[in-house]
Amino acid sequence: MEDFIKVEDLTFEYVKSEDGTAVRAIDSVSFSVERGSFTAVIGQNGSGKSTLAKNINALLVPTSGRVMVDGLDTSVPEHVWDVRSRVAMVFQNPDNQIVSSIVEDDVAFGPENLGIEPAEIRKRVDEALTGVEMYDFRKKAPHMLSGGQKQRIAIAGAVAMEPECIVFDEPTAMLDPRGRDEVMSVIKRLNGKGITVLLITHFMEEAAQADKIIVMDRGVKKMEGTPEEIFLRADELKALSLDVPPAVDLAMKLRERGIDIPEGILTIDDMVNCLCR
Repeated sequence: MEDFIKVEDLTFEYVKSEDGTAVRAIDSVSFSVERGSFTAVIGQNGSGKSTLAKNINALLVPTSGRVMVDGLDTSVPEHVWDVRSRVAMVFQNPDNQIVSSIVEDDVAFGPENLGIEPAEIRKRVDEALTGVEMYDFRKKAPHMLSGGQKQRIAIAGAVAMEPECIVFDEPTAMLDPRGRDEVMSVIKRLNGKGITVLLITHFMEEAAQADKIIVMDRGVKKMEGTPEEIFLRADELKALSLDVPPAVDLAMKLRERGIDIPEGILTIDDMVNCLCR
């Protein structure tokens, strides 16, 4: 598969306003994201995850190194809108993204700004709301919805712009478990339709559902691999103050007691299937 995103020796620094000193938020990070894949980025607060996300969407540009999106250099000013039309972002707090008082108007906001024809906007809005299972709420006021429903509206707004990639910056951080499940099912469904997904998260059970995981710590990429490869390194993750998914932790404890549990158990469903056999 071809690479859709290439991050090459990316360094990003910002200046502290109090004393003018430069702080390195990302330090010489390189990785690639294949077109149509699902990549998760995990790390503690302050590890550089969100800064990385904003560099991919050209909300920030590298201090040094470069980020390529579908062959476009994000640091070239003429490429910015092309990059953002290919890579949409969904943030942690949906209230910061919702701009209209009616659900369908909010979803239409992005396509309208792109100058899309009204008939095409209507089609995109209906399809996007159907895709996140919120079509029946199209005439509702967003402030009347639950947190999980609001986040699904924010996702629909991104989907209506028909991007090739969506970067989710901790989209479930403010949600209860039910809301998190709702949003993750939408993300997986979008990825199943071919949209490239980059998920910033601190929930290990969400990262376990990705094709690849990147582990960040203090601006540095510490690990990269499949969920099976990453969660086998539980001791290293714990040294970075990160945990492993509950099912992985249970599998490790059962193995320590001499019970034959195969490698590759990542989710509760995996564990249930294994134990039932």
